[in-house]
Amino acid sequence: MTNPYQIKQDVPHRDQDFPFDVFHIIPPGKEVLHLHWHDDLELIYFIRGNATFYIGSETVKPEPGDLMFVNKGMIHTGFADDEHQVEYYALVFHSVLAESRVAGSSHVQITNPYASGKRFFPILLPVTDAYNSLIAGIVKQMIAEYEQQAIGYQVAIQSMLHLLLVHLSRHHHLHGPTGSADTVGAELTDRFKELIAFVERHYPEKLTVQQAAGIVNLSEYHFCRTFKKVTGKTFVEYVNLLRINAAEQLLIHSSDPITEIAFKVGFGSVNYFSQMFRQYKRHSPSQCRKRYARGLS
Repeated sequence: MTNPYQIKQDVPHRDQDFPFDVFHIIPPGKEVLHLHWHDDLELIYFIRGNATFYIGSETVKPEPGDLMFVNKGMIHTGFADDEHQVEYYALVFHSVLAESRVAGSSHVQITNPYASGKRFFPILLPVTDAYNSLIAGIVKQMIAEYEQQAIGYQVAIQSMLHLLLVHLSRHHHLHGPTGSADTVGAELTDRFKELIAFVERHYPEKLTVQQAAGIVNLSEYHFCRTFKKVTGKTFVEYVNLLRINAAEQLLIHSSDPITEIAFKVGFGSVNYFSQMFRQYKRHSPSQCRKRYARGLS
């Protein structure tokens, strides 16, 4: 991915013949999961820390050991709640791995609705539920298989994925429909994706709430409420975050002066830029440049 902060992510799977990857993430700043969406399915296994994730239109505060699912096409992001280190695993896989190719089997009835999007993964599986603890055990086995890459690990992972779907179907069949769709609505979600892509292209420019609300065809009041629900940020906060992320890349990969970078990404005040940078990255712009120059980050 040439831009790690791009809204639409096309995940470059290590093995294109087996589109399944595990990412062990220990984010250094307040933003623990950048805002994005993709056509893959994603399973997040939360290890430690205090954070709030925004998945679709749901706000989730996981405990260590909890699982979170991101259904296909859902916008998702996350932020640390305090200074404690956050750690999690992200298992990202193409829906084809959830499909069964055994025609007419009960296997198809269980797995294929998830793969096709007719049935949704539950967004949060708390580890306090004993059944979810069983599912978490399967997830840990999948991570171990991926990391060790022993002979036949692909077969093992896909088999475990199907077993996971069986347990989800059994447990959640007893407790109502499995998962939830994005309550914001598909049409409005698509408009927000277009808006966020627009902001990605124009973040150095002056952008207003009125302009953004017009793009998604909402009143300013409803726009502000919905944007915060989906992204966890106000529109102004989100634009500032994009600018800070862009500035971080320039600090790392260019020799431009900090003052020039601040203005280049859209800030009108160097002091305000430094304040926002420290808020999101937990260090100053100059510290960022020094740390990456020494290879410490």
